Amino acid sequence: MSNDRDPVLEALFEKTRPEIGDNGFVETVMVRVDKRRRNVMIGRLLIVALILLIEFLPSSPLQSSVGKMAQSLGTELVTLDAAWWAFIVAPVNSIAGIVGMFMLGLHVLYRRNMR
Repeated sequence: MSNDRDPVLEALFEKTRPEIGDNGFVETVMVRVDKRRRNVMIGRLLIVALILLIEFLPSSPLQSSVGKMAQSLGTELVTLDAAWWAFIVAPVNSIAGIVGMFMLGLHVLYRRNMR
């Protein structure tokens, strides 16, 4: 094998090489990424603060309605006599199971369409 390089072939490769002449582009992208990270972190902290606020208000109407909603999510859709069959279909035999599978399906669709 030879160490000599073909000048015509090297010229073709040099033509196709992309030129990144502006470092401002990279800096702009990094600023936007940092801003996005900061906004996501602030949003997460606000959600946690809101959840803690709801938890520490013991007599709030919102907390009682959330509690009633949580109780209703555990309601069985179909009453089954066989214990083994009830155990097998338990994940989908409640309103919470159906809502969870629906949310999981939405997440899968979102991830598939956003890639």
